[in-house]
Amino acid sequence: MDKDQRAARQSATLADKHLHAAWPALFLLTAAVFSLARVTDATAAGQEQVQIQETEVPPETTKATPTLLPTPSQTPDKYYADYFAHPWDIPEEAAQGNTLWIEVNLSAQTLSTYRGNQIVNTFLISSGTESFKTVTGTYRIYAKYSQYTMRGPDYDLPDVPYSMFFYKGYSIHGTYWHDNFGTPMSRGCVNMKTEDAAWVYENAPVGTYVFVHY
Repeated sequence: MDKDQRAARQSATLADKHLHAAWPALFLLTAAVFSLARVTDATAAGQEQVQIQETEVPPETTKATPTLLPTPSQTPDKYYADYFAHPWDIPEEAAQGNTLWIEVNLSAQTLSTYRGNQIVNTFLISSGTESFKTVTGTYRIYAKYSQYTMRGPDYDLPDVPYSMFFYKGYSIHGTYWHDNFGTPMSRGCVNMKTEDAAWVYENAPVGTYVFVHY
């Protein structure tokens, strides 16, 4: 073997020694790179999970606005309890003055008298039956008779006491042929006990308002 071949073999041997010496360091470096890559992947996955979790949080709901309750209406005057429940109207000259006026409530079968907004008296009546209903509306007494004979196709009633006509042949009057007040009995007139009709007759002049309603 010549001098050049020996030099080449010595160089190869020296390179093998350096390679074997560097192998552990290279292994550690490779392991470190893999570990760093795994940490980086885990961190990225964790951030992605956090982002996903954050997007899954529902937004805050808007609070419902409470519904305001209506303000209670003013309590009507007790003297006008029937008036507020019905469409008929009381002229100011009757309601605000001191003049007597009359309310006939066909549902309650009563006749009430007022002065202004103060009730004076209430009486039981008998109004018209289902076949002969008493008219409803706003009227005035236009004629008064202490006694009046009433005749029809199937009745003849002489000297009907304290008759007060308020619309055509309809009148408020005393009654001597029955005592069933509080129940419809008449052919359209407003029947009252004779003594009750006498009180109304004495206190209600011609022109007195009469309000008839259910």
